[in-house]
Amino acid sequence: MMSEKPQGPLVSLNSESLNHHLVSLFGRPAKQTRLEDIGLTLLLLDDDDSSDQFAPEQVDTIWQNMPYWAFVWSSGRALASFVQDHPATVAGKRILDFGAGSGVVGLAALNAGAAEVICCDIDPLSRQACLENARLNQLNLQVVSAIEDAGDFDLLVVGDILYDTRNHGLAHSLFQQQKPLLWAESQAQTKLADQRPVAIYSGETYPNVGGFDEHKQIHIYHHLPV
Repeated sequence: MMSEKPQGPLVSLNSESLNHHLVSLFGRPAKQTRLEDIGLTLLLLDDDDSSDQFAPEQVDTIWQNMPYWAFVWSSGRALASFVQDHPATVAGKRILDFGAGSGVVGLAALNAGAAEVICCDIDPLSRQACLENARLNQLNLQVVSAIEDAGDFDLLVVGDILYDTRNHGLAHSLFQQQKPLLWAESQAQTKLADQRPVAIYSGETYPNVGGFDEHKQIHIYHHLPV
């Protein structure tokens, strides 16, 4: 059963820019939230249990500046669970978490025995959030802004990027990488995969602001290069 336990505001001075961004969009900051199902504490948007009502112009602004790092998305959460349920997929390996967001999958991989994790995201606030979340969990990881900067790695992990049709070309190019790949996407997106899933998980986005969870059934793919 999935559960979330808000633990109070983040006190690190390094998180001021993260909180400023969230307050400007949602009117509230982040909180340390314990996700018991994956055994991690993450800095996530404060879920104040209120019904969010945003004017149309606010919705546009939010989507144009979406802090993906302030949520644990359903596919990322499911992939983190898969990694911890199947530690042999990451144990002793150098992992690249692509489109890392909060870094949840990379952090789960470290807990499952990965030798090293590099979180890759184009958003500098995401990279900062990954480092903050690593600190909260007493783990260490690296951050980069492009896959070319990651150096060599043993396994690529990816989740929740096919919601945007502009990423469909990227999806095909990642599948063509000569590296093993763990991929998680909602059932609605599996038409882009050329192989059968190795597992199906239930995943819930947290916090679920505005009803993000249209698809909770998550397919996990383990692609091995030919």
